[in-house]
Amino acid sequence: MSWTLYAGVAVLLLAAEGLYLRLATRFRIVDRPNERSAHVRATVRGGGIIFWLAALMAYFCSGGANSYFFAGLTLVALISFWDDVVSLPYPYRLAVQLISMGLLIQQVQLWEVIGMWTLGAYIVGCGILNAYNFMDGINGITAFYSLTTVGTLLYLDQFGQPFTEPAFLIFPLMGLAVFTFFNARRKALCFAGDVGSVSMAFIGLFLLIRLMLTSGTMIYGLLLAVYGVDSVLTILHRLWLREAIFRAHKLHFYQLLVHRLKWSHLSVAGLYAAIQLGINGVVIWLAPQPTGAQWLGSVLMLGTLAIGYMYGVSRLVTKKPQTEAAAVNIQAGC
Repeated sequence: MSWTLYAGVAVLLLAAEGLYLRLATRFRIVDRPNERSAHVRATVRGGGIIFWLAALMAYFCSGGANSYFFAGLTLVALISFWDDVVSLPYPYRLAVQLISMGLLIQQVQLWEVIGMWTLGAYIVGCGILNAYNFMDGINGITAFYSLTTVGTLLYLDQFGQPFTEPAFLIFPLMGLAVFTFFNARRKALCFAGDVGSVSMAFIGLFLLIRLMLTSGTMIYGLLLAVYGVDSVLTILHRLWLREAIFRAHKLHFYQLLVHRLKWSHLSVAGLYAAIQLGINGVVIWLAPQPTGAQWLGSVLMLGTLAIGYMYGVSRLVTKKPQTEAAAVNIQAGC
C-alpha cells in the first residue's frame, strides 16, 4: 500500500470523527455523569465508532479479507452503539456478543485447534470484551493502552512473525491516533463509548488469536496483562465485599488513583500504557525462548502485577476520598 493511500485514510478518519462529534452533539448522544463516572459534565459518547470505520476501510482495501471477523465486529459495534444511545438490557448485548464471538472463532478456525475447549473460548472472549469496556473510565486510557497493544502487534507483524493483512493493523492504529487527539486531553471532546471500547477489544482479540495461532506461542496473551489483572482482581475484590459485580463502582485501581490520590486522568492512563509496554518488551524477548522460560516469565510478570495491585488497593481503599470541591477541580475536563 502506498503512502498516498495512508494519507487519504487518515484524512477521511479525521473528517469522519469531526462529523460524528457534530452529529452526536445535535442528537444528544452524550455521556452524562453517574456514580461510576470520573467526569462531571456531559460529553459526546461513541467517538470510538471510528475504530469500526477504520476496520471497514481495512476490509475493502484488503479485498474483502476476514469477512467473518468483520461481520462479527459490525454486529458487536452496532449493538454497542445502540446501547450508547438508548441503554439496552445486558442480556441483549451478551447475546450479540456471543454471536460475534462465534463469527470470530469461525474466521480463525479456532475450533479445529482447541476442539471442545471452544466453549471456554466463548466465555473468555466475551469476558475480554466486557473487561475492556469496564476499563474505559478515564480520559486517554483506552487510547494509550490500545495504541500500545496494536502498535506492538504491528511491530511483531512487520519484524517478527507476519500473521495478518497489514491494513487490519495500520488502519485501526490510525483510527486510534485520531481518537487520541479528541479524547486524550484534560477536557475530552468525546469518549469512546461502548461502541469504541468493545469494538477495539474485538479487533485486538482477533489480532491476538491470529498471532498466537500463527506463531504457536501463547505468551502473547500477556499483551493484555495489565487490563486482565486489574479486571479479574477487581471482580474478586468486589465479590469479597459482597457487592453486585454488574453495578457501577469506582474500585478499579485506575479509579482509585484518580479519586483517592487525585492523579490526573492522563497520568494514570500513561502509567497503565507504560507498564503494559514494558511487559510487551519482555514478552517479545521471551517468545523465542524455551517453553519453561516462557512459563516462568509469565508467572513472574503476572505475580508482580497481582502483588502490586493488591498492595496498591489495600493502601488506597483506606485513604479518604478527595473532597467534592477537589473532585470538581480535577474532573472538570473529563
